Amino acid sequence: MKDDNVVVVIEGKEWKRSDLEMLIRAMRDTSIPQQFYGDKRGFLQVFARMVSLANEAEKQGLDKVDPHKWRLMYNRDLYLAQIYLAAKQNTIQVLPDEQKAYYEAHRADYSKAKVKVIYLAFNDTPMASADPKAKKPKTSAEAQKLANQVIQLARGGTDFGQLVQKYSDDADSKAKNGEFPVIQPGDNSLPTQIKSAVFALKPGQVSDAVRQTGGFWIFRLEEFVTSSFDEVRDDIYLTIQKERFQQWMDGKQKSLDVQFKDDKYLDYKSPIE
Repeated sequence: MKDDNVVVVIEGKEWKRSDLEMLIRAMRDTSIPQQFYGDKRGFLQVFARMVSLANEAEKQGLDKVDPHKWRLMYNRDLYLAQIYLAAKQNTIQVLPDEQKAYYEAHRADYSKAKVKVIYLAFNDTPMASADPKAKKPKTSAEAQKLANQVIQLARGGTDFGQLVQKYSDDADSKAKNGEFPVIQPGDNSLPTQIKSAVFALKPGQVSDAVRQTGGFWIFRLEEFVTSSFDEVRDDIYLTIQKERFQQWMDGKQKSLDVQFKDDKYLDYKSPIE
């Protein structure tokens, strides 16, 4: 559809196809595109009502009275600041040599640990079961004692996979003979205690029990694998770009011309009527 025809006239303003498409693209991070393409006529009816009401508000000067003028001012400045920051970050370029140098200096950050795991669940406050044959959950003390025994067996040479099948309470990893998703140093989805325990190991070593809510984790490190430069090139670009952007932001904050004059008001914690 190459013709740029007028699609609708709202309050005397002509809206061409290109105008509407640009408007909808500008709102792509909202539900507006779905509403528009789902029912264009219905959307334009609602849009026309909004435009008409906004025009009436301006005619009555509502955009220039309290509290509306302050909210409009704040929202306008906030939006302009956000789009300026996005544009500024996109201007920060990172050269290929800089990416390579960063990779060489931070190789450890791109290592991945392949591990196997045994999970021993516990519950110190279990609910009473109506089934007399139901398996009673371990207490934390019982799980800790069992964990120490399992670790001793694993470090003594017992096949870790066999220990997984005999003792682990984690169905997903147990079905894979203890295999666990690879662990990376910068993975914020995992607790620090787990990452610290894993990256302190050498291949073949078994960790101490790592206590988390509801259970103990025992890890065996299979191997460390370092991602190649090509695998992480894009991540490095974004990392350096973000670091430089933050440096620019810190400098911008320090250079702001802000002069506090009324300490009494600034230190008062409640609104002043």
